[in-house]
Amino acid sequence: MPEHPFIRRLLPHLDTLVRQAAPAANPAATGLLVALSGGPDSVALLLLGHARATATGAPLTAAHLNHRLRGDQSEADEAFCRDLCARLAVPLHVARIDPRALARRRGLGLEEAGRRLRRRLLARLLAAQPDLACAATGHHRDDQAETVIMRLFRGAGLDGMRGIRPVAGRIIHPLLATDRREILAFLAARGQPWREDATNTDGDAVRSRLRRELLPLARDIFGAGAARGPVRLAGLLDDDAGLLDRQARAALAAATAPGDEPALTLTALRALETPLARRVVRLHLAERHGRRRDFGLVHADGLLAWLAGAVSGHGIDLPGGWRAELDFDRLRFHPPAPARLPENGTYHILTLAPGETPPPAGPGEGLWTLDLPPDTLRGVPRARPWRPGDRLRLPGLGGRKKVSDLLRERRVPVGRRGNVLVVEDDGGLLWVVGLACDNRCVRLPGTQPAITLVVRAPRTHGSRH
Repeated sequence: MPEHPFIRRLLPHLDTLVRQAAPAANPAATGLLVALSGGPDSVALLLLGHARATATGAPLTAAHLNHRLRGDQSEADEAFCRDLCARLAVPLHVARIDPRALARRRGLGLEEAGRRLRRRLLARLLAAQPDLACAATGHHRDDQAETVIMRLFRGAGLDGMRGIRPVAGRIIHPLLATDRREILAFLAARGQPWREDATNTDGDAVRSRLRRELLPLARDIFGAGAARGPVRLAGLLDDDAGLLDRQARAALAAATAPGDEPALTLTALRALETPLARRVVRLHLAERHGRRRDFGLVHADGLLAWLAGAVSGHGIDLPGGWRAELDFDRLRFHPPAPARLPENGTYHILTLAPGETPPPAGPGEGLWTLDLPPDTLRGVPRARPWRPGDRLRLPGLGGRKKVSDLLRERRVPVGRRGNVLVVEDDGGLLWVVGLACDNRCVRLPGTQPAITLVVRAPRTHGSRH
């Protein structure tokens, strides 16, 4: 029986994406790992992968993550995936992990926690099976439209508005070239059932409400093809961003300071237009320091605004406990190094008004500074060693994080966790000095002038200023 047009049209596209995503260390890898939830999108993706495996002999494997959030329905989803893979003779890896623990620990929504668990599962399976080139998920054209609309309302920059990329590292999205209507028509023609998750349309998550409430209104106003506009926008912006990426790579090479220690040349960085300078800084941090996710546009803008008036010997705190420091014409980035209470217990904490300059560190002293909006402080700030049970709200997280968890996640050696300094006021914890600040300390570029907290203390082993 001839293949359905859905398969014939997407099969060459799938092959191209697999080749593009194959790891550089093993370009001969041709296998595909399919993320299988049991929903119509992932089922159609598995059938597409099966057609490719049948035609080429390339390995095919599936992975199912049972979140155990829907009781019997979750168990039925897993059983369905097992039966389908058994019928197709496709190996299936099943993981049973409840995302609620991760959501509580990291202050995440359930949807985001589940997404992170799925990415970890796929990465683990790819690492364990060298014959697999990449993993594929069932995101389609309608998902792309929803993603672009959500990011628009969140004020995403150019990179965010590119939406879901066809190739994102070793994850590919072959169904972006089709939509849900075509997927359902294909499955109906094959007589292939699937599972439905009511939370995708009936839940309170942002994407569910957008799908249920906003998109129908958009179609009523703009017509049945309303979702095509955001998808087209993502494609156009992807072309523009690709050009900027290539220019940024060339500019990074010119702005990289000579020598073995990674640093940027301030003169070259200041000569760049802001959109290019943002990209150069983020590319440098990603490629030389491995910081790909936690340094966004707002952080790049804050750093560039500081650099406009910075003088040698000064620094600025960055997300994740990192710090940028200016040494004459060299801009260097340092990993987290929290301040610790010296053995003699001596430290000084100062509050500087806007425009005041921090005093230089004396011989043998460490100096840590934190800029914050002037209306942040509640009472007089106080420094002390951290205590078990201390918590703070990290920027971007909905809940509070234990300082003990923060020290572990930031890989502060166990022997250096004792006597780490924190600053608090009458409103609670403000700052794990040198490592992370509370969400209420965040100051967006262009907002009101900042006041500065300064902590000075004799240096202990491993400290920096």
